[in-house]
Amino acid sequence: MIKIIALSIGLFISLAIHFCFADQLNIAISAAPNSLVPFYSTDANSQNINRLVHKSLIDFNQKMQFECKACQSYEERIEGGKQIVKFTLRNDLRFSDGTLVTSEDIKRSWIYFAKDKIINSSLMGSFESIEDIKIIDKYNLEIIYSSFSLENLSNLALLKIIKIKNNKRESLVPLDVIGCGDYVYESISPLEIIVKPMDIKKFSLVFKVVKDETTLALKLINKEIDLSVATISPRKIFWLKNRSSELRVWDIPSGNYQFVGINHKKEMFQDRRLRKAISLLIPREDILKYKLKDTAVLSSSMFSPAFADMYEKKQIDTFNPALARNLLDEIGYKKNKKGVLVKNGKVLDIDWKVSNNKASIEIVEIMKHFLEKEGFKINISIQEWGTFMNSYKTGNFDIVVAQWVGFTGPDMLKFVFYSKNTPPQGGNRISYNNQDFDKTIDQATSEINPQKRIAFYKEASEIANRDYAYINLWHPNIVWIGSNCLKNIELDSTGGFYPLLKIEKSQEGHCGK
Repeated sequence: MIKIIALSIGLFISLAIHFCFADQLNIAISAAPNSLVPFYSTDANSQNINRLVHKSLIDFNQKMQFECKACQSYEERIEGGKQIVKFTLRNDLRFSDGTLVTSEDIKRSWIYFAKDKIINSSLMGSFESIEDIKIIDKYNLEIIYSSFSLENLSNLALLKIIKIKNNKRESLVPLDVIGCGDYVYESISPLEIIVKPMDIKKFSLVFKVVKDETTLALKLINKEIDLSVATISPRKIFWLKNRSSELRVWDIPSGNYQFVGINHKKEMFQDRRLRKAISLLIPREDILKYKLKDTAVLSSSMFSPAFADMYEKKQIDTFNPALARNLLDEIGYKKNKKGVLVKNGKVLDIDWKVSNNKASIEIVEIMKHFLEKEGFKINISIQEWGTFMNSYKTGNFDIVVAQWVGFTGPDMLKFVFYSKNTPPQGGNRISYNNQDFDKTIDQATSEINPQKRIAFYKEASEIANRDYAYINLWHPNIVWIGSNCLKNIELDSTGGFYPLLKIEKSQEGHCGK
């Protein structure tokens, strides 16, 4: 009997240790979410954590393609100029209160997000094109849009399927909103968010805000953090790789895109040969290896390997000063006695705006060095972020280094290169104007057939690349760093947290200190 009691006590202690330490993961994020109420979640961390708690009908998969989340299937059609998408819901999906998710819940959620003036969702504008949601039966419905657009399906990822406790719609807090995701909120504080799984075999996830990367590195080494999904510099990633044998690094090319933006309104940049010469004087391979520590992949277009439908492996400009000199000579630039390029008595003088981000400044300084070796006169103007963005949007620059983040499809091409989409109407901050591009992108955005549409988008992308609308640089990697106690991590190119749903323990290391 004593042995049985002792065995029971031992088993209890063992289980207690297991549940206290092994069944939670401590995950570092760089910044606190701005709002975990899904109606007001506009930053990446808010959206990504909410994806674990609140499902949407569809979202993007690892190849940047649409994938059912709350649905079994969907199909699109066009009737009378309207885009109609029919969804068949999963019949086993339940809210955290145990009730089944039905077509009525989808329509009610849409009304909350798009129509409810008391809630006044920050995402309301994303659903303006939805005219109605028609309920066919318990698990079938149609979403009717006023016209066809690729953004229609993209924006559905923002429409979370929810219920509101006691129909409370004023002064909402996250726990007022009932989701149908894999997790529920357990506790929320300014620097820590805990979500617990609906499936008790999964980990609880403890998101800890760690803003300083040196502090983060130490917490990883000391096993206070099991996994970091936070932004961390290439230098610190390299340091951690060589510091601890108990840490692993997972990475994948992101969908983000870094580029040199050239102001096409400036007379000197209207000659494509000058734009190409600048591209040929950027030592991309060396920057990638020695500065970025191989935490990016070089870019041949706006679309990284993450975009299965749009990515095409194309030739990337290599560092070639001799060819650049020939192009500059063709244009008519000659070096004066000071070694500075001059054409018709005018010095090739470039105003290069850069934000006061340390990493950006260092990259620009490297590029400046190689351009000045060939006779360019570069004046770097370092500005705080708000001033930099104002200069960029108003065309008060010659050259910038910038980045597009978070875009999910080829419709981004029209936003950034279409001649009519200059600010404030769109993202064409470089004032690019090419009528062949405009014609092709108009065909793409009005084409209903998916295969033909992608072909038009690829043609438009090729026109912009060939024209050096932007100078392609690289796609930063999504990088997660964590303990070797973890396995089965397959990163998402969006940087999203869906991989946390499949994460498992390995036989090495210890999680949940």
